Amino acid sequence: MASNQNLRDLQWLLQSIQTESLNLKSISFHLSQPTSCCHQQTHDSIHINISTASHFQFSNILTLLSSCSNTRFSLQNLEFYRVEWDVEEVRNLEILLDNSSNVKRVEFKKNKLSFECMDGLAKILKKNNVIKEIVLSESRIGSYGACLIASALKVNTCLEELQIWEDSIGSKGAEEISKMIEANSTLKVLTIFDSSSITATPLISAVLARNRSMEVHVWSGEHGKDSSSKVVEFAPESSTLRIYRLTVSGACRVACALGWNTTVKSLDLTGVRLRSRWAKEFRWVLEQNRSLKEVYLTKTCLKNKGVVYVAAGLFKNRSLETLHLDDNRFNGVGVEHLLCPLTRFSTLQIQANITLKSITFGGKRTKIGRVGLIAILQMLSSNQTVTRLGIYEDQSLRPQDFIRIFKNLEGNVSLKCLSLQGCKGVDGDLVLKTIMETLQVNPWIEEIDIARTPLQICGKAEEIYLKLGQNAKSEHEPEVDLLKDMPMTVPKSCRIFICGQEFAGKKNHIMQLHITKPVFSKATIH
Repeated sequence: MASNQNLRDLQWLLQSIQTESLNLKSISFHLSQPTSCCHQQTHDSIHINISTASHFQFSNILTLLSSCSNTRFSLQNLEFYRVEWDVEEVRNLEILLDNSSNVKRVEFKKNKLSFECMDGLAKILKKNNVIKEIVLSESRIGSYGACLIASALKVNTCLEELQIWEDSIGSKGAEEISKMIEANSTLKVLTIFDSSSITATPLISAVLARNRSMEVHVWSGEHGKDSSSKVVEFAPESSTLRIYRLTVSGACRVACALGWNTTVKSLDLTGVRLRSRWAKEFRWVLEQNRSLKEVYLTKTCLKNKGVVYVAAGLFKNRSLETLHLDDNRFNGVGVEHLLCPLTRFSTLQIQANITLKSITFGGKRTKIGRVGLIAILQMLSSNQTVTRLGIYEDQSLRPQDFIRIFKNLEGNVSLKCLSLQGCKGVDGDLVLKTIMETLQVNPWIEEIDIARTPLQICGKAEEIYLKLGQNAKSEHEPEVDLLKDMPMTVPKSCRIFICGQEFAGKKNHIMQLHITKPVFSKATIH
């Protein structure tokens, strides 16, 4: 009943605009409707239906709104559904937007815009300094329309959000928008839903290369189908870049843009099929980038050659703290190269990489083998910086190999967490005994994760977790200062060692000590 009371005809609307009895913030136009009417949803928002026979009223309403003083200051949101624009109507829209000082959002959904109308809309965007958000949904603007919008936004310094939904702007349109991103520093949010995932590469590359703090979301999928999926997202608030799906060449282009980037701290490429060609570019990223902290390369199909490139980049890297390389296709040779920057092979050698704190590898397709085991043992016995090591779903290492790993941990003072999730070789009472002995000797280990291992499946993990809990409890006990309550004493004598060459002035220093420090009654000089 209430909705019927708010349902009015267009004549009432025209009179209300002329008499300025409406103070509207939001107006929604729906054209090509069965009947013409308007529905005032709230006191400051209205929904206008215009039939095909009454299409001429659309232009009349735009003209009246542009001359209404109330609307000029109150209107904030404009929405257009199923509008088949002509040049005259675009001009009326231009006048309305020129006269309105508070319109922040304009949405076009399922509109039809000719080349001339798109050109007129681009001119509106080029000179407008009020609108903050533009949404174009299912309006078939194509690459031509995308190019016009990009050209306008190169000049626009006000728009903060651009959305293009369920359209096909093509590679040409994407390249033009990427050029706009290079010139425009005010755009804060970019959302694209395109029929092809190829549009994501130039867009995200431009954002990264220019260090824009711009939120980016790119989806791809065929129109009208549920097979759409996300391609790329970048959240500047968390400095996280997540890539879901890209070609190898597209991933290489993104890697090149990351070289001197300062806005991304976490890079996630989980599930993206990569090749050694990409790893070669990423080596340069690791050598040059100074802001990247986390990299996730899980299930990326990297083989030995790709891992060698990643390891080479780690030698010069000074920022990366976390690296995930589990569930890939390299073997012990890849593990050996990967751990080389984290290993010292003699007491005189300096560890190449001292910033990486957490590293994870392994998987059913990763064959660590004897070569990889030797590299792991060497790293554990010499590394002084890695605090977390993960070996996941390994099928190649035997129980004797894990016993050797835990024996090497007895002298390691840096590792706090060891994760062996799903490793087949973590099995048997001897392995359990070795783990307990290591925990007895090494109090620095805080966590051992043996989920989905035979040892955990048969219920023998509780003893380990209990021991880890005891270690953690003992670590948090307050330290006792043995000297705190001792009475103050005055030293009677001391022994001083002064080293240097024969004529280095040692006698002068000794004389100064006798003069300036009379509290020492006895001194033995060496």
